[in-house]
Amino acid sequence: MSARDFALAALDATALPNWRTNLIRKTVPSPTDPRDLALAEQIRVGVIKNFLLLQHLIVHHSGRKLNDIDPLAQKIMAIALYQLRFLTRVPASAAVNEAVEQAARFGRARAKGFVNAVLRKATREADPKIDDPAIRLSHPRDLFDRLVKLLGHDEAIRFAEHDNREPPTLVRLLADAQVDDLQAEGVTITPHEQAGMFVVQHAKQATLADWSRRAISQVQDATAARVVEECDVQPGQSALDRCCGFGTKTLQLAEKVGLAGKVLAVDPNRARTEGLRALLAGRARLPPSRLSDRASGSEGASLSQHITNVSVVTAAWMRDVADRPKTFDRVLIDVPCSNSGVLARRPEARYRQDAKTLESLEKLQQEILSDTVDSVVPGGLLIYSTCSVWREENEAIAKWFGEQYSQFELVRERSTLPSFDPDPKRYHDGGYVAVFARKS
Repeated sequence: MSARDFALAALDATALPNWRTNLIRKTVPSPTDPRDLALAEQIRVGVIKNFLLLQHLIVHHSGRKLNDIDPLAQKIMAIALYQLRFLTRVPASAAVNEAVEQAARFGRARAKGFVNAVLRKATREADPKIDDPAIRLSHPRDLFDRLVKLLGHDEAIRFAEHDNREPPTLVRLLADAQVDDLQAEGVTITPHEQAGMFVVQHAKQATLADWSRRAISQVQDATAARVVEECDVQPGQSALDRCCGFGTKTLQLAEKVGLAGKVLAVDPNRARTEGLRALLAGRARLPPSRLSDRASGSEGASLSQHITNVSVVTAAWMRDVADRPKTFDRVLIDVPCSNSGVLARRPEARYRQDAKTLESLEKLQQEILSDTVDSVVPGGLLIYSTCSVWREENEAIAKWFGEQYSQFELVRERSTLPSFDPDPKRYHDGGYVAVFARKS
């Protein structure tokens, strides 16, 4: 099965504006060649990031309204147009021919002539001049207007351009590991401007997973990695990772508390918690020599044993967490949010930045804070963080928390915009963190 077919199936299952889902009735197997799988993912992400632009081009080159075009044929043409406009190594004739054949393979034989005509026209004629940056950069109007309100027009454009670039792969070196351990054939490692972080180029997913399994490094953005530093965790303390997800920050907390400390990771998503349990189990079984010949037995033992100090619970609310410590020295609440600071990595999220969605998230964020407030010991710290740039989810929630719970005082807060600099060594996502201390 071709990479384009797999990309089509993945896009067909993705909810996007004015785009019907699940039109394909047959199973499309994953490509067996890693190169085809990588191409399929590149096409999937590229179409999502340029979705509004591609729709505009389909309308222009077809001379029809979207409602008058078969929905699956739209998806097939979007894939072809993305290749024609953004993948310069793909010959135009190959992209067009593949789209025509794809239409037939997926039950749209009657649309073959139309698909062929539209794409042939797109290869012959220049695209229309698009003055509206919301369409040109495929950021929905309400999202782009929000960015303008937050940053101003020119900076909003830079923000959107950042979102459309391919983000680099960043890894955080784990405790006791060395940069020399990040070695693999064909892989390039470059130090990031943030200490302990590295830019990884040309690494396969299997290589990144192997480094994680062997406790060498963890894929993580620089802004996210700084959140745990704000927790000011001391060796021997107890820590709660309230919305742990796949546990990237859980592992950071485990490093900080050390052998004498304890970490409880809680998340309502069973797939995520099971994945974290599997990773922790694998780390606990690592032999002392897991790093390299340079690693002493004590170093290896330290790294492998401290992972056993992490407990993982699948639960939506703290009241559902039974037979566990009730209070902690450090409580990290990395809440579900709009992902507005990580749109380069989560392209679908740009189409979920409407007021209704944000209001729902803000209510959930308040509920999670209220549910967790009693988990902090007197003198302990509660750390609230998001990967959002919106004040409604950040400063406004922190202000609300301080007003609702007078036993806490705001120690510091930091809001970070995504880096607009294209240099991978300076790349970081957007986000927010607020540190509250519980009064003694």
